[in-house]
Amino acid sequence: MDQFYHTLRKIQKKERSTGTLARVDETFYHDIHKYLNDLKKSAGDDVFAEEYILIKDTQRVATEICERREHKITDAAVVNIHRSYHLFTGKPKFDLIDTTPLNLTPEEEKFYFSLIDTLKNHRRNISLDKIAIDQEDGKKSSPSSSKTQSETNIKDDDEIKSNTSDLEEDLTLQRLDQISKANVITDEKVEPIEKQIRYSQKVEVENKVVKPIEELNSDTNENIEELLNEEDKFIDLESKKLSKESELVTLLIFEEIGAIVGVDEKVYGPFYPQDVIVMPKINAMIFVKNRKGRLVKI
Repeated sequence: MDQFYHTLRKIQKKERSTGTLARVDETFYHDIHKYLNDLKKSAGDDVFAEEYILIKDTQRVATEICERREHKITDAAVVNIHRSYHLFTGKPKFDLIDTTPLNLTPEEEKFYFSLIDTLKNHRRNISLDKIAIDQEDGKKSSPSSSKTQSETNIKDDDEIKSNTSDLEEDLTLQRLDQISKANVITDEKVEPIEKQIRYSQKVEVENKVVKPIEELNSDTNENIEELLNEEDKFIDLESKKLSKESELVTLLIFEEIGAIVGVDEKVYGPFYPQDVIVMPKINAMIFVKNRKGRLVKI
């Protein structure tokens, strides 16, 4: 089973080192899916099986191979259409040069010729002959009556825009006149926003208890002072969020991993399979998300 993975690695190296497509079997993509399905069946429900690591590596290698081949096929289609379809030289000349890339699978061959058709249609739409035909058709389909009606509509739109512009200008002049006659504020005090908020909250509380204060004794006044001070307090959401993220949890490690620095600035690790570690929750969830460990309750 590992033999197919080694074959994928060889194809990956060829795709990286050369500008042409590496030679693969016509059933290349079907073979990849079959190999992955066999690995999943072999692993079963055992989360600690070595096949899961091989599945992840195979998916990564196969994805890179596919993406590199797509780039090479796309580049070949663009170069081929540039050589075959001439633009802006009078009548366009199309003479497809047969430079189909070698070592294409059936799926890739279909992809290549679909790109050729798309590029050919695009160049045909922007050719000089196509633009000239569209212009002639546009002139024939626009009679003089429709032209007159269009000119009338344009004049009406110009009148509406002119009236709207005059009204906006009058309103602007009125507003400027009001601003010029306004009094300048010279005694304004600029205070921090936190102080303004505390002041507004304190005034609101004082307005609610101003009448009872006159009737209460000194002991009651002390309670009201505590109420006013309580209104001045702010909730530190950032510290609550940090404390929640720094909550310690217990984690079972699946793989060998180097040391890390947690959100609490402490060093954790290095880790080895079957280690049981206590660390901040936000760091532990990264291990769980990447299938490097799982949370346990002790």
